[in-house]
Amino acid sequence: MIQETTNLDEVSPILKEYFHGYQISNDPFEKAAIYCDNNIIGIVSYSIIYERGEINYIITLPSHRNKGIGGKLLEYAINDMQKNNCTSVSLEVESTNTDAINLYLKHGFIKQGIRPNYYEGKEAYLMIKEIEVK
Repeated sequence: MIQETTNLDEVSPILKEYFHGYQISNDPFEKAAIYCDNNIIGIVSYSIIYERGEINYIITLPSHRNKGIGGKLLEYAINDMQKNNCTSVSLEVESTNTDAINLYLKHGFIKQGIRPNYYEGKEAYLMIKEIEVK
C-alpha cells in the first residue's frame, strides 16, 4: 500500500543507509510517499514546483527489488504531479544505474542531458517526461 507521509523521521534511517548524502529538509515543495507491507519497503520523494515536478529519489529495500514497487511509487508521484497541474517531471540518475534508467525509460522518460560530477564525481543523466494535466 502506498501512502503519503509527512513524518520524514520514519524514512530517515532508510534514507541514510541507501541514499547517502541526501538531506531531509522542510522544503514546502517536497513531498514523500511510502510503500508499506507491515514495514516501510519503499520510498519516493518528489517536489512540485509550480508547473514542474522533480523526482528527488526512489528507494526500494534490496529484499523487495524487482517486484514493481519502484514503478508503483513513480506512478504515484507522477499522478500527484498531474493533479497539481505539472506539465513535466525531471530527475537525475547516476549513469551506471541501469536498473533505475530502465525503470524511467519504461515509464516514458527520455535522456535530455548529462550532469558531469553530479554524484560524488560520477556523471548523471538528466531525464525528463512530459505529462498531461488532469
